[in-house]
This record gives sequence, C-alpha cells and structure tokens, in this order.
Amino acid sequence: MLDSHAGLGDDPSGRTCGRRAGGFTLVELLVVIAIIGVLVGLLLPAVQSAREAARRMQCSNNLRQMILATLNYESTFKQIVPGPFDGHPSALTAGLTPNPSGYPKNNVCCRAANRDGWSAQYKILPFMEGTNIHEVGRDVPPTWRYVTPNNAGEDDVARLFVSGFYCPSRRAPTGYGSAKFGRTDYASNAGYYHGRPDSRVDFIPEMPLGRPAQGTRTRANGGLTRGRQGAIVWPGEGDKRILTDFSDGTSNSIVWSEKSLNGLEHGRDGGDNERWNNAGWDECVIRYHFPPKADRSTYAPDRDNGQSTNWNRYFGSAHAGGLSAAFCDGSVRFFAFEIDPLTWMRLCLIDDGEIIDDSTL
Repeated sequence: MLDSHAGLGDDPSGRTCGRRAGGFTLVELLVVIAIIGVLVGLLLPAVQSAREAARRMQCSNNLRQMILATLNYESTFKQIVPGPFDGHPSALTAGLTPNPSGYPKNNVCCRAANRDGWSAQYKILPFMEGTNIHEVGRDVPPTWRYVTPNNAGEDDVARLFVSGFYCPSRRAPTGYGSAKFGRTDYASNAGYYHGRPDSRVDFIPEMPLGRPAQGTRTRANGGLTRGRQGAIVWPGEGDKRILTDFSDGTSNSIVWSEKSLNGLEHGRDGGDNERWNNAGWDECVIRYHFPPKADRSTYAPDRDNGQSTNWNRYFGSAHAGGLSAAFCDGSVRFFAFEIDPLTWMRLCLIDDGEIIDDSTL
C-alpha cells in the first residue's frame, strides 16, 4: 500500500526522481571560463588605454605647472627663466683667484660652478611649491674646475626627485648611478640647432631644417641668433629672454616639451646622463627644433660593440602617437609625431616671422 504522503514523482527510497543534483558540469565550467577569457581579452586593451589616457593627462598637467611657474618667474624677474650654462662668468681657482678656463665664453663644459648656472627646471621650483628643494642649493664661490665636491649643494639637490619632472608614461621618479642622481623628462626649448639632430646620425638635414654644424655651446646654438631664437636662452654672457622677444606670438612659441629617450638608455643616454639640476647647456635639460620622435624610434648606441654615448637633440615622448608641449601663453597642447616638420620648427622658433598653417597642426 502506498504511503498517502508520498508524491507521484517520489522514489520510495527517498530519492527525488526526474531531478539533477545542483552544480556545473565540466563542459559548462569550460564554457564559462572561455567566456570570461574573451571578456578579459576585450576589456584589457580598454583598461590599458584608459590608464595611458590618465598618465597622459598627468603628464600634460606637469607641463601646465611648469609653464605657469615660468610665467610667474617672468612676472617677478621681468624675464623668461634663463637656461643653464657651464662654468661661471666669474669662475675662480681653488685659491679664489680669477680662472678664465672656467668662463662660459671659452666653451667649457659640463656643468655650472654655482647654482645661478643650473637648469631652468631648478630655477622655477619656488613657483611650483618646490622652495624646500630649491633652497638646498647654496650660493658659494664659483670655483672651477670641480675643485669643491658637491659645490653649491649640487649633489644634495640632485638626489631630491621632483615628481612633476617625470612623465608617468615613461618612469617613476628615479635616481641613477651609484650616487642616485635624479633626471627630468621635460626639456626647455632652445630653438634652432646648427648641426645634426643626433650625434650618431651622420647627416645634417637640408635647409631650412638643417644648417652647417656649430658647437653646442656657441651663441648660435644658445638661442641667440635672430630669426632662430628659442624660448630659453643661454645666459653665459649675460643675455636675457624677455616677452617682447616673442615676435611670433606667445601662443605660437613652445617653452617646454617632453624629451625623447630610448627605452634602453634611461640614465645614460646623452640626454639623460646628467643631474636634473646641473647638467650645463646640455640635451639632458634642453632640446631643439628637429621633428619630434617617439622613444621607440630614437637611436640607442650599440654599447656591446664599443659604441659610446649618443646625443638626441629632439623632443619626443613615451606616449603612443605624440607628445605634449607648453606654450608661452600658458596653454598645453598635444601633437602627433607626424606633425609637419616645418610647422614644428616654427613652433620652436619664437622670432622667425613665419605664419603657421593651422591645418598642419
């Protein structure tokens, strides 16, 4: 006789008939894993793109802070922040007598004998909440050459990293060498370079992009040739850059931009091998009018086969597609690496009188 409480679908043994125990089969689990893998594959590029967009925005903001500091410097001192120089106009011997071998006009290198010859990056620090770092440097007798270790506190300052001087798409604030000196990813615009864009490339571009070579520390390559001047001037003989020099207009004149740097050459390339605060008139902190390049397109010397340091004299970046530049009107704009070379050159020259075609930007 059937139990009156038993349902028609119940097994007298207590098991439920026609139902499957809960859980996934192996096939179902594999299908779910495959779907998740596809979704991750679709989402990962979007996540990476969003992260790079955020890094690029931070990089642009770094440049914005630098150009605002530069304009505040100009408002205070009535000149655009001067660039660096090597040696010192009043260079002294260890005995504190005049030392002409350290005078900038004598084409000395490779760093300044006192902090008034340090980089423009260092000089704008008080105007971007960096006074504490700026004041680690000291005014001392400009002894030359290197007779006073850590002269003016150059080593102490070099070990202090300014996060706003590093592009997050390239690297975090980093020190290099046994001394752990910091670097910068942003260079000031020195205008027109007479010579090669790259010390390992054995050619000079055709005019107007190229002209016969002159020394890096000549007045011509210090932004002091009319019609080919840059926003940042070499001040080794007392020259200044003032706003009225920007005859092409402040909105058409680059002051700061990102510098090119091969990914294998961090800390040792001829544009990244010196202290951020005291590199002298050097590609570590200044760059010139040549067409910008992505980091991956820059030349790296074959050190395994005896090639030594290379000097890249052009702007560039670690970003995909282009680089940011800060203009003398306070704006920051992004440019594709494929920008017309003549247009980029005109943006780097503050007084060439050439009209810029907006369609080429």
